[in-house]
Amino acid sequence: MSLNLEPNRGVRAQQFRLALRLSWRDIKKHKGRSTLIAALIAVPILLISAALVVGFSSVPTTEEKIAVELGQSAGRVSLDFADMKNVRQGPQGDLSSVLHDGEPNNSTQPVSAEIFQDLVVDDYDLLPLSDIMMTAPRTSGSLSFNAVAGDVLNPAFAGKFSLLDGRAAASTHEATATPGFMERFSLKLGDSFETNAGKFTIVGAVRNYEFDTSIPALYLNPSSLPKTLAPDTSETKYYLAGSKPASWELAQQLNSRGAVLTSAELFRNPPSDAELGADAFVFGDELDNSSNLAWIAMAGLIAALVLLEVGLLAGAAFAVGTRKQQQDLKLLAASGAESSILKSVVTSAGLWLGLLGGCAGALLGTGLGIGWMLYRQYRGAPQQWLHIPWLVILAVILIAVLAGLVSALAPARNVAKQVLRQSARTARTQGGKAPKFRVKSLFLLCAALVLMGAAVLVEQLKLVQDYELRTVVTVGMVIAGAVGLVASLILLTGPLIRLLTAKTTWLPLPLRLASRDSARNLGRTVPAVAAVLAAATLSSATLIAWSSMSQNEIDNHIWSTNVNQALLPLSIVDYLPGSASPSDSANGSEQAIRMVDGKEVAAAAKKVLGVETQTQILRGGPSLEQCLAVSPQTGDASAGSQPSGCYNWVLQEQAENRCVLAEDNKPVDLADWRCKGSMAETHSSGWLPGIVVGGQDELEALMGRKPSAEALTMLRRGGAVISNRIYLNSDGTTTVAKRDAEAVAIEPPELPEGQRYSRDLLQSLQTRTLLAHVEQPERPLPYYAVISPETAASLGIPVQDRALLITPTGMPSAAVQDKLNLDLMQAAGEDYPTPYFEPGPQSGISLGLWALVAVSALITLSAAGITAGLALADGREDHSVLASIGADPRLRKQLSAAQLGLTSVLGTVLGLAAGGLGALSMQSLFRDLGLSIPWMQLAVLVIVVPLVGALVAWLFTKAQLPLLRRRTLV
Repeated sequence: MSLNLEPNRGVRAQQFRLALRLSWRDIKKHKGRSTLIAALIAVPILLISAALVVGFSSVPTTEEKIAVELGQSAGRVSLDFADMKNVRQGPQGDLSSVLHDGEPNNSTQPVSAEIFQDLVVDDYDLLPLSDIMMTAPRTSGSLSFNAVAGDVLNPAFAGKFSLLDGRAAASTHEATATPGFMERFSLKLGDSFETNAGKFTIVGAVRNYEFDTSIPALYLNPSSLPKTLAPDTSETKYYLAGSKPASWELAQQLNSRGAVLTSAELFRNPPSDAELGADAFVFGDELDNSSNLAWIAMAGLIAALVLLEVGLLAGAAFAVGTRKQQQDLKLLAASGAESSILKSVVTSAGLWLGLLGGCAGALLGTGLGIGWMLYRQYRGAPQQWLHIPWLVILAVILIAVLAGLVSALAPARNVAKQVLRQSARTARTQGGKAPKFRVKSLFLLCAALVLMGAAVLVEQLKLVQDYELRTVVTVGMVIAGAVGLVASLILLTGPLIRLLTAKTTWLPLPLRLASRDSARNLGRTVPAVAAVLAAATLSSATLIAWSSMSQNEIDNHIWSTNVNQALLPLSIVDYLPGSASPSDSANGSEQAIRMVDGKEVAAAAKKVLGVETQTQILRGGPSLEQCLAVSPQTGDASAGSQPSGCYNWVLQEQAENRCVLAEDNKPVDLADWRCKGSMAETHSSGWLPGIVVGGQDELEALMGRKPSAEALTMLRRGGAVISNRIYLNSDGTTTVAKRDAEAVAIEPPELPEGQRYSRDLLQSLQTRTLLAHVEQPERPLPYYAVISPETAASLGIPVQDRALLITPTGMPSAAVQDKLNLDLMQAAGEDYPTPYFEPGPQSGISLGLWALVAVSALITLSAAGITAGLALADGREDHSVLASIGADPRLRKQLSAAQLGLTSVLGTVLGLAAGGLGALSMQSLFRDLGLSIPWMQLAVLVIVVPLVGALVAWLFTKAQLPLLRRRTLV
């Protein structure tokens, strides 16, 4: 037979199919090991998939947004700006900014729906919805609540409102309510509810998909309301029921009448920049450069580290498989298999396990995300439709397959070389030494640090003028630098382990054996440390980013009092018949100040909240609001007319203590002490007097702690105890300024372009200096100082009772607050305001951070556990020798614990350093986001997690040392 020299086509495909078949058989043969590897790939994929489902579901589509905002109506018309000239709206209508020239519309015609009805009457039916504040009478007063007057169950509102239970109201004596309303007033369907508009029977439970179901609201027919409760035009939205699209042309016509259109058509087809004209830039859909881009950038960094973690976890896990697979591969090599076939068998296992782990993680993660969204809807959260990004999840599965393939490449190459060099080798622990990349590693480390530093430099020096382009460039540089930093540390892990384990004679025996074993078997130690390093990098970057952004929200919280405290006014402005607000005072309406007995209010509060409740009357000068209500201004003070006659006493900071803001309205120096603390930023002090007149009791109530001896001494000496050192002069005094209510600003000195002072310096009628001591409260409370009554008299301040500060033992429940509101109205009158107990910043950061620590600990222990298990498997012969010479059986348990602890500690320390540098670099790109490091959580990752892992390894490792026949002593 002649020799066929034709090329054999399809050999590579045959080899690939053979490798797939052999690797699949090996996977089925070693189900436990294969399940472990697939699970380690699946865990990060699970988290990514769940986050994708929740994230995509949190962003409504255009049609979903239309349904929640408008239901099935064509749009709604708002008259909030009908009293202004030249109203101009954007595509989002009343959901975005509305521009006007600031000039009032001097038309004498009252604002009403008639001003626009002729524009829509031929095409739409008007469905008004009005927000009304109503009250529920009780024996000792009345409780206020929100009501909506309108046909909310009209088919035009389908998607915005729905009937959960019961039926729609069929008469003017029936109403529907939200579940939160029924819970607040302990109602069920069929119960009667007394209000200031009459008695209503609750016949249905209604849900507003725009809000949480726990928010109380009553829905009733507008014809049920008496004339005294007729809704104000500014509180009414007029929905357009009809099929004709409400166009941009109609919006402009409505704007000319002072009305604003929010339209389904404008959501679907927003006007072009040409149609918007000069306002196009204002109404552009640009990302907020201080929050949205920061979150996107951090998400990009975290996603990159997650994908790196997938590969490293799988790589560490494949070290187990290749060790167990060596004997089979030797037989395959002995039968003539080439190196490429041997590598294909191992890499095919990576493909199979990557596919299995990716599919399992994606399915479980998608299910977890769906479950979370369904749970939120069950709990009555605002409407969020379920969006499953199948294409993106498919891409994540492909990434998992790629991660499995890439993570198997290095073990495949190593085992192929070993198998071909030797047919049988007993001392397997000598193989797989990590290559020496010391020079390359150091170069990569320096390059990564330079790249992250260059990104910060580009942002600080504004080397790229366009903000969005600069952000993309710098964020990309930081992400690339962070990945390069992790890679360089991984390459340096081998030399670092050799260096750390070179001198170990002083360590206890288990630690000495574990360190020497790690240095001798870098082929399995390095991948495991790398996996822990990547997990710790991801954890620290996420922890720092989350903590910093949450801390930024906390720092921006405006405090009215300390946590759980409430401030109640002791003077009420009564508007006599014919006037509705202080703005009417210029037209001749009359108002009067009614003083409230603070002792009676305090007694009512203690009766409800308990005798342990602390109360303190705060005294000070009369508020400007009250003064202006009874003494209206006589003209424009800036034009040289007479002053109002209303005076205010404040502390005046020196010029060098003024806060300077940059172009982004944030301090030029975010750490500048002059921009922090009480009264550092301008906001209304409300009922709390700016300068409190009192002594030790007032100071203690305000600060929530005992005042210092220096503060009490200063009060006795006639000085001031100030709340912020920005009001402290260089000579140890403070300046008290008397100002008119219509005081004008003093021209400030010139500042560099784009900078300005945080507030204007106003003209003062007179000033006086007092000795001062700084006693800062725990929170930046809105008051300047506390002075003694004698000092107030010398300054000419007319002192009166201003407010009652209530300090309960804890946050009162909603039912207790309702009871308190009733008792306060009985003691101080029907128009007494509802008390507000300061809740503090509402942030779930603490629980979230600890949940993240738990996930990080799971990944860290998984990677470290692989090393401990592989070390035990590799060291069976060594353990047999130890057993033959009479080693203590507990040594095996101690050795396993030492190996897991050593791997997790080394990887965690390196990872925290890498993640911290990456997060710090990213934070530096957004100057308005401060840096907050969660030290306790990071300490748990470094100390507690390795200790727990070591304990678990000690508990679950068999103490019996293996005794192999060939190693026994004869």
